[in-house]
Amino acid sequence: MKNDSIISCGCLHPDHEEAIRYFEEEKVYSVQIESNLTCSQGCLYCYASASDAPMKELPGKNIIEVLDSAAKMDVKAIDWLGGDPLMRSDWYELMKYARDSGLTNNIWTSGMPLENNDVARKAVEISEGGFISVHLDSLDEGIYGKLHTGDPGKKIASILKGLDNIRALGKDNIINCITFTKLVGGGDVDKTINYFFREWGIRTCLTQMCVAGLAEGHQEWIPGVREIKKACSTRDEVNYHDSTFSMGSMDTNKFYCGGMICVTVDGDVTPCSVIRKGFGNILVSSLEQIVEQYKNELLFTHIRDPGNMQGHCGSCEHNPVCWGCRATAYYECGDMLAPDPKCWMNSQNILTTNKNEHGRTPAV
Repeated sequence: MKNDSIISCGCLHPDHEEAIRYFEEEKVYSVQIESNLTCSQGCLYCYASASDAPMKELPGKNIIEVLDSAAKMDVKAIDWLGGDPLMRSDWYELMKYARDSGLTNNIWTSGMPLENNDVARKAVEISEGGFISVHLDSLDEGIYGKLHTGDPGKKIASILKGLDNIRALGKDNIINCITFTKLVGGGDVDKTINYFFREWGIRTCLTQMCVAGLAEGHQEWIPGVREIKKACSTRDEVNYHDSTFSMGSMDTNKFYCGGMICVTVDGDVTPCSVIRKGFGNILVSSLEQIVEQYKNELLFTHIRDPGNMQGHCGSCEHNPVCWGCRATAYYECGDMLAPDPKCWMNSQNILTTNKNEHGRTPAV
């Protein structure tokens, strides 16, 4: 089973067998660090920001403390988030400190800073053994322009140029991230997923839009179950055509999200960057102390045993790789451990959708 592409590639980390081992041992494999909020892409649904949010950074000394804690905990990777982490003035020095501490750097960037050849060169060098993820929701300027501020044509071209730069420098472990909204639903998201896989050999990480941050002002963009099913089915067919499994509405398999914790720009420690609910804060306690105290909440240890899962998720045939999107469960149900309310494989979700659309529950 471990040679299945949805297992080997769906956990994102190049050493998927080690990531699975960490998951089984209930250990933290990667720490996401939300290093700043500055970003030139201007996503109007950004979960980490708000309309009046200052362009703040997590202080460098606090990041160093997190990196020291991660090394002591035998964490393997740091996932650098923002905003756009490459827009910090000290991004390279911080990532070099992480690498020198024995940690692998994974970079989640808009992709635009990579248009600069020097930034691209440093990013490829400092992420050796890890991945770089760029973020391009749509190749259609009209659709992209509705989801982001600024000139859509220039921004799309900037991201593609950045991709071209890192590919020319030999980077082959690259991901494209799409935040799935109604605006890219239907044929557009299919085109984007196919474009990146067929033309670039790049898989797509399909993140579900949740009601957090700026997205609170655009709830009309949140897709329904049928739209999610269509998009995720395309993702599975294109990215993981040899797999018998699906990750449902998740953007990664459970070995990634179950071995990862996040430190937000405010210092809160969360189980997922999209879930803006903190369990401890690094400005008050060390990361080691926080993980020791809140391990169950941060790593979802309660649902490692499918028998402990609520509803459909515990009995689903895809449970070996998926346990439903915990962020969607949190925002839709108020419970991180609830069944994924946007997963089409749960027939109850389809029934609810039909009832909402037609005012009654159809015979099945």
